Amino acid sequence: MEKVTVTVLIPTYNRSALLRNILTCMVTQETGGKFSYEVLVIDDASSDNTAEVVKEIAGQASVPVRYVLEGGNGYTRVLNRAVKEFQGQWLAFFDDDQMTDSTWLRQLFAVTEVENVGMVGGPICLDLPKTVLAGIGPVCRDLYGESHDIGRPGQLSDAPPLPSGGNRLVARCVFEQIGSFDEDMLTGGCDRDFLLRAVAAAVPMGWAPGALGHHLIPAERFSYKHIKWYSLQFGCSFAHIDEKRWGLSKTILAGVARLGQALLINFPRMLVARYQNNQRETLDRQALLWRAVGYNRRMLRSVAPTLFRQESFFSQVEFRRGREKSESGK
Repeated sequence: MEKVTVTVLIPTYNRSALLRNILTCMVTQETGGKFSYEVLVIDDASSDNTAEVVKEIAGQASVPVRYVLEGGNGYTRVLNRAVKEFQGQWLAFFDDDQMTDSTWLRQLFAVTEVENVGMVGGPICLDLPKTVLAGIGPVCRDLYGESHDIGRPGQLSDAPPLPSGGNRLVARCVFEQIGSFDEDMLTGGCDRDFLLRAVAAAVPMGWAPGALGHHLIPAERFSYKHIKWYSLQFGCSFAHIDEKRWGLSKTILAGVARLGQALLINFPRMLVARYQNNQRETLDRQALLWRAVGYNRRMLRSVAPTLFRQESFFSQVEFRRGREKSESGK
């Protein structure tokens, strides 16, 4: 078998219908004869027919497709399993609720041929009608993974965006340099933590504007409940990352600053937006308020873990449990 240059990881959980289309696209990626690749599907203990779908596509594909069953311990464990399993020199990340075209991987890899980089990213857009997108503010767009070059192109500096978790190519040497993903981050955010550690380690990064990923979002996932859940998760993960980077004392100060911003800026602006019937602004400000709540609840647990255990809260915002509720329709 030809030596693999790139492994394309697709972490998945109970999305076999989406996975079929994604795999069909991934096994037909154009390489231009510049590299070889395999597809690695790591299943976080799905209860649907994920394994059968992968087996079917693998039997028809001209590139290797591997299936690995992980023990249902969450997204971060799946990512770390991929770091152990991948072959070659590059690991490409692509989520199980995204789609792209046949040039995606070639666009990412082309950057590595002309730039000395350890990581390459591509943009992600929200696959929604323009009329729906017009009603979603920048904070909520960010929650759902839209790249800044897509959502706010006129507000960017000359520097390209940083690679996002669901659309990036990472060299093996980067994992050897900074390690893998933080498995203590049960509320999500391990992608962001990994990226910030790479930035701190001065890992050179590139951007492939043509490697576009489309985030496929059912309308029900733009509900008040989901936005609250994502925002609380964001806040918790930011506090976790800040404590690792700055220590507890500075994280406490950051938590106080976030509370002040919430009370003095975001809460009044939310009330004004609600009075003006501006749903777009109202949701953005609510999302920022929930983010502050998540940050401070995570910070309080670090300050006094016995007094502020908050087991029920942290159980509800765990990434794995949220996915289970989402997939079950609860």
